[in-house]
Amino acid sequence: MIVKVLDSSLEKQYDDYLPGSPETLLFASNKYRKFLKSFLNEEDVYFVALDEQGEIKGVLPAFLKKNNEFGNVLNSLPFYGSNGGIIEFEQNETVRDLLVNEFYKFAEKNNCVSSTIISSPLEPMEEFYERTTSYTCKDSRIGQLTPLPQLTDDIDGAVMKTIHYKTRNLVRKAQKLEINVGDGPDETYLDFLIQTHQENLAAIGGIAKPEHFFRLIPSHFNYGSDYKIYVAKKDGQVIAALLVFYFNKTVEYYTPVIKAEFRNSQPMSLLIFEAMKDAVANGFTWWNWGGTWATQGGVYHFKSQWGTQDKMYYYYTKITDSSILNRTKEQLLKEYPYFFVAPFNLVVN
Repeated sequence: MIVKVLDSSLEKQYDDYLPGSPETLLFASNKYRKFLKSFLNEEDVYFVALDEQGEIKGVLPAFLKKNNEFGNVLNSLPFYGSNGGIIEFEQNETVRDLLVNEFYKFAEKNNCVSSTIISSPLEPMEEFYERTTSYTCKDSRIGQLTPLPQLTDDIDGAVMKTIHYKTRNLVRKAQKLEINVGDGPDETYLDFLIQTHQENLAAIGGIAKPEHFFRLIPSHFNYGSDYKIYVAKKDGQVIAALLVFYFNKTVEYYTPVIKAEFRNSQPMSLLIFEAMKDAVANGFTWWNWGGTWATQGGVYHFKSQWGTQDKMYYYYTKITDSSILNRTKEQLLKEYPYFFVAPFNLVVN
């Protein structure tokens, strides 16, 4: 058994390997790798374990952030909520050990001050990571996922049964207000998504994803099969939009946006409902809402009303140079954008 770094000669086999489990997520995909590489402009290091016949037996995706002043950082994976970790389908401890060892060897060779593995909510492997990661600190998130109903003649009714009665009422409210839902690769929909995302985040003091991030999507993903932008219209005016990604058997609830003055009309509830119906019709089994902090009570409650299951996942961080903890939160955000270095409660205020 050997470990190589993914290159063009292994790409097809890599793409064929990932759907070996229905629980492999978008973030491990080759398309997402290329997308992140274009956006981050950092080095991708996707470790691939190969047997004697050259067949892939496991993978561990990662990105390296170089910083000559403060030290390098290795993440599996960087960017908002991008679950990484080992993908291996035969519970082969030898393969898993080999991949983790290569991850840390690479971190050491490249003078990384911090290296983090983020587990998957669908394949947490908690016992394995506890034993092998030698982590300095461990952070947690609540993964919230809705198990989608099986395909039926009454998809509308099946999805309605999945969600809380109060949420059903919100969907019906939007329907009664004659809000219409559609989707399409129309560039004006992407423009609306970008502009409204910036407005929504500014209103709550949050950090918006940059415009460049969204503009890269059409050049790396296929509309319809890889992603969709759903829009809600009232009297012909777009008032809300929802970006979702598709991979394997999971739909990623990625970016919801809404014009503030139409919030009470519940267009987002209707958008999610219609997108879930489409997901069921196309054979998807999970709707992934992404991670939630334990302190985000309102966000957690909203997602939970859509029939979610809680699936914990963890950030296993190994600090090899404690001087990085002497940097402020602001310094880390500036020097390592989109990378996880350490929990902010461990760094200086």
